[in-house]
Amino acid sequence: MSTFASWYGPLLRVVQKEFRQILRDPAMLRIVFVAPLIQLLVLSFAVTTDVRNVRLTVLDEDRTLESRRLIETFFQNDVFVPAAPVSARSELEHQLERGKADAGVCIPSGYARDIAAHRTATIGVVVDGENSSTAGRALGYLEGIIRQEGGRIFEEWRQARPELDRMEHRIEAVTRFFYNPQLESRYYMVPGILVILLTLISGMLTGMAIVREKEIGTLEQLLVTPLTPAQIIIGKVIPFAVLALVELCFAVSIAVFVLGVPFAGSVPLLFLCTLAFILVALAGGVLASTVSQPHQQAMLTVWFFMLFGIMTSGFFYPIENMPRVVYLMTYANPLRYYMAMIRGVFLKGVTLQDVLPNLLPLLAMGVCAFALAALRFRKRMA
Repeated sequence: MSTFASWYGPLLRVVQKEFRQILRDPAMLRIVFVAPLIQLLVLSFAVTTDVRNVRLTVLDEDRTLESRRLIETFFQNDVFVPAAPVSARSELEHQLERGKADAGVCIPSGYARDIAAHRTATIGVVVDGENSSTAGRALGYLEGIIRQEGGRIFEEWRQARPELDRMEHRIEAVTRFFYNPQLESRYYMVPGILVILLTLISGMLTGMAIVREKEIGTLEQLLVTPLTPAQIIIGKVIPFAVLALVELCFAVSIAVFVLGVPFAGSVPLLFLCTLAFILVALAGGVLASTVSQPHQQAMLTVWFFMLFGIMTSGFFYPIENMPRVVYLMTYANPLRYYMAMIRGVFLKGVTLQDVLPNLLPLLAMGVCAFALAALRFRKRMA
């Protein structure tokens, strides 16, 4: 019992000292609580893959009731907004070249005549391919609207001429989207934003806090005490781990009750996955502090690796679509594993067995990173 008290007693004093230092620093409290709230609310709407407000210009060379009905169909949603009207094909091309339109549709002369004769009517579609992702999805929407209009016309034919139903043999696909039926990109992006916020809290702030103490000399006062390097490291990271968990509770509440993101999983499993990730992030912050002198250098060091981690974590793009070399490098990225787990907990309601392939590598990274941090952190470090 005396050994237990002699080791954990000083550790608790370090933890108390760190909490007092954090809570009496207004700037730190703003970074921990106010900044993540603003980032979560703003980024959840700004970082989206939904296609909205695509400027569509339409060239109607047929000028019939059928062509006008098709044009109206394009703008019966929030995907397309009308661009400046054009009267010639050259003007349509110029609209795209000058950036005044994102897509264009050309309804040729004879469109209504082909429909009346039960012939295939051809419609020209052009899309600005500068942004390949947006262009592909906009093209898909346009093609879907045109097919939907074709189905409506066929239904009118079938009701007017029942014999067409006997002549036409169609195969229809019934489609259902699991886990995100509304296809809301916010449901996919918000859990990823939580990962970034936790990385900032537990990784960057830890490294900056340790280096800042080196600068003002308070760390040297700890180094001359009987405290061991392990006690100093653990005592300094525990407050930031607690703050990260508090931040998680706060951010998840905002995501679920304010932003409307569904939560289908288990809260204890979410905390277990988060603890594994926090272990890695805190160890990364300690490692950054051991190779940095001013706190600005520590911040840049953490940011350098964090930027790489975000871009290769699957936050923006699926990692399966990345080049083979980059794909293999993502196995060393802890954000990849936590990103997959937190999205699975939120949207799919995964179980512990489901997250083990991601949880075990993350725990191994955390243990190795903390062991390396302990080796580099010397009691008499400069």
